[in-house]
Amino acid sequence: MKNAAIYCRVSTEDQAREGYSLGEQLEKLKNLCKFRNYNVYRVYEDAGISAKDMDHRPEFKKMLEDVKNKKVNVIVSYKLDRLTRSVRDLEVLITELEKYDCSLECAMDDINTSTANGRFFVRMLTVLSQLEIERVSERTKFGMVGAIKDGHIPVRKTLGFMRDNKKLIINPAESEIVERIFDLYLKGNSYQKIANIFNKENILNKKWYDTTILKILSNPLYKGDFISGGRTGAPILYKGVVEPIISKTLWEECQVQTRKNSRNYTRRNDYIFFQKIICPNCHKIMACKAPGGSKKKYIYYQCNVCKTYIREDKLIKLLIDEIASIMEYDNTVKKFFAPLLKHKIENTNKLLTKEINSLKDKIIRLKDAYLNNIISIEEYKIDKNNLENKIKKLEEKQKEERELDKYNFTFEDIMLKRDLESIKSMTIPFYQDNFKIKWNELSVSEKKNLIMDYIESIEVIKKDNKDLEIKQINFRKTFIEEYANLFNAKAINCYKYISANGNNFQIETCAPMTKDEIKKYIKKLQLYYPIDYQEVEKEQINNNQFQLKYTRSNRFNEPLKIIPIINNNNFKTITKYGVIEIPVHPIPLMVPNFNIK
Repeated sequence: MKNAAIYCRVSTEDQAREGYSLGEQLEKLKNLCKFRNYNVYRVYEDAGISAKDMDHRPEFKKMLEDVKNKKVNVIVSYKLDRLTRSVRDLEVLITELEKYDCSLECAMDDINTSTANGRFFVRMLTVLSQLEIERVSERTKFGMVGAIKDGHIPVRKTLGFMRDNKKLIINPAESEIVERIFDLYLKGNSYQKIANIFNKENILNKKWYDTTILKILSNPLYKGDFISGGRTGAPILYKGVVEPIISKTLWEECQVQTRKNSRNYTRRNDYIFFQKIICPNCHKIMACKAPGGSKKKYIYYQCNVCKTYIREDKLIKLLIDEIASIMEYDNTVKKFFAPLLKHKIENTNKLLTKEINSLKDKIIRLKDAYLNNIISIEEYKIDKNNLENKIKKLEEKQKEERELDKYNFTFEDIMLKRDLESIKSMTIPFYQDNFKIKWNELSVSEKKNLIMDYIESIEVIKKDNKDLEIKQINFRKTFIEEYANLFNAKAINCYKYISANGNNFQIETCAPMTKDEIKKYIKKLQLYYPIDYQEVEKEQINNNQFQLKYTRSNRFNEPLKIIPIINNNNFKTITKYGVIEIPVHPIPLMVPNFNIK
């Protein structure tokens, strides 16, 4: 009489999908042993365990030990896939069973390895089984790829997004919170500080943790990308599968900031150029240092490697003109037109209405739950109040959007505003000093935030006489990208060095315009200040350089800006430039009313 080992295994997925339990398997296998006249030596059960390999099944391993000790000479199982689904593991198992003169029988597959034909049939059956498993896996992956590319992202509720027919779309009620997190982090706030701010303001009526902020800042979904299979060790990146809440540039800059923050910097104060100054000797980011003793009134930046130090007040003197330009841009473009620019691009009214209706439906379902005694009156009142508060906030935002609809402006208005600011700086004495005065009126925190918004790093040269010189200012990519988009939209100018009649000078220029566009713009500008205009020829010096055949209209004029003229709608054949000149003697400047709340 043979000693039989009855082996049963079931995973949670198997039971849910195929409906057989350990008890059902055991009953059938005991009946088979009775029919075969086998003595049941022991029952081995692995519950809730997968058949991916043989190393992580304790009862299976005990059974093989008993085979090796000659206590068992036949293994009885319900189906072959209860033992293994791997061709490699099956080959190892059959080899081991042959070595110790033990056979294998499976009740539902009519398998018996006591003969050569039986062993061949088992191997073929397992090959086909694994082939089917791999084909199903491939079809599943292929279907998932298609779904992800269509915006059906397999993630749980993610801040800033909501479902629309299974597709992940931006939730306008939460997207501003996400934007604010990235903005606060880029301004130098730590994860914990951001969490503290949100807890103090009771954002979304929930408890915020530093780990929550970290997960949001590192989630590529906010830049429109999705990573699948991160836990398996074989992640796949899907680019541009959802509408991004923030730009890819901003996301990348925050990752750079994370790497900076991972280093140890001494902070005992609020430093204006925090993590911005590059050491002139070893090119490391300089740490912040506030010394004691006789020098305690000064703020310093010190290199932790070579101990080079730089005084903050000296840096400000060198950078004040650049800072004034940044402040002018921040005041006249970023703060002035930003709400309208955002509204024109996004126009979230429809999404807000959809979210409001969704919350109203939840209130109706909540009432039904109370009437059917599913929830208590206290739970109903609390949840209803929370939903109504969310609706109120969304309706307030909707009102703001409708207010913005009333304003009708163009990118040309931004250009006009900035050109008038340039005229002020050229004609009104000490106008630039006005921004320097405003700078001094800012708090240290406000100064730091301004630098954080626009500057990535500052490269400094220290001369032999210990004087400083600014080698280069590296602006943030987000600012450069924003500036480039506005320049291409003919909203703002940029500075260029131009050669004319053998003289080199720096002057503002804008994106190419047609003659009709220039004519229209000049008429608008002349409403506020008398200007002169002339067209000049471009003269090529060599392949890379050219100069303009330019002479001032009269000796009291100064060039305000030059405009590349589009020749027959062909951007590649710029042969002429328009030059706008202004008289520099004092003339009253009519300033348009651009006040936007």
